This record gives sequence, C-alpha cells and structure tokens, in this order.
Amino acid sequence: MRFICLDSNNKVVSTRIGVEKVESEVQSDIGECGQIRQDNGTFITPETPAPMPNPLEKRISNLETLLLQIQGVI
Repeated sequence: MRFICLDSNNKVVSTRIGVEKVESEVQSDIGECGQIRQDNGTFITPETPAPMPNPLEKRISNLETLLLQIQGVI
C-alpha cells in the first residue's frame, strides 16, 4: 500500500510504501510531494512563483566591475 503525509495546508510532504499506515498518514494511490490535496480528494500542482530578483547579486556584480576597472582590466 502507498501512504502520504500532509502538512497543515494539505500539501504532500512525503510518500511511503508500507504494510500499514502510521500516525498522520493517509492511504492514497495518488499525490506526489509538493502537490496539494483538494476537498474532493484530487491533487493539484501549485504554480511556482517567479523567482525574486536578488539585489545582493546585482551589488556584487557592480563591485566586481568596479574592482576590475580599478585594476585596469576593463
């Protein structure tokens, strides 16, 4: 049998094959890690949010460019 463990938001956090369920598991033939179980028992894959730009990377890039300019490389 296949078992899944859900978090407080009904998101699948683990799957396991076993003989019997343990506490906090649900028997389910479907549902993969990261999917969310709906009230009707189906699962959806949530959309992945667009990555946020990292201002630190831009700052490091600017500092590297400045250092190369100071060294006369560029």
